[in-house]
Amino acid sequence: MRNWFINVGFFLVLILVLAIVDNTPFVTDFEFGSFGNEILQTKLFTEWFNFYNNAFFNVVLLFALMHIILFPFYSIKFKRTNK
Repeated sequence: MRNWFINVGFFLVLILVLAIVDNTPFVTDFEFGSFGNEILQTKLFTEWFNFYNNAFFNVVLLFALMHIILFPFYSIKFKRTNK
């Protein structure tokens, strides 16, 4: 249970940092290549999942959300029993 709170805490800090850094001039545009740009032009990133101005931050947030959603299943499956 403690690991769950640590992961949620890091996730909240990540959201805060991305929100603060998103509108600063220190952020540069990242090159994703042709395949990455095709993914970023899908409906997922253009309409549904468009929280930040920087596309890289949207991708980072998506992976962080996937980690938060999948972590309980991972921790239940690989839980060590103390015998």
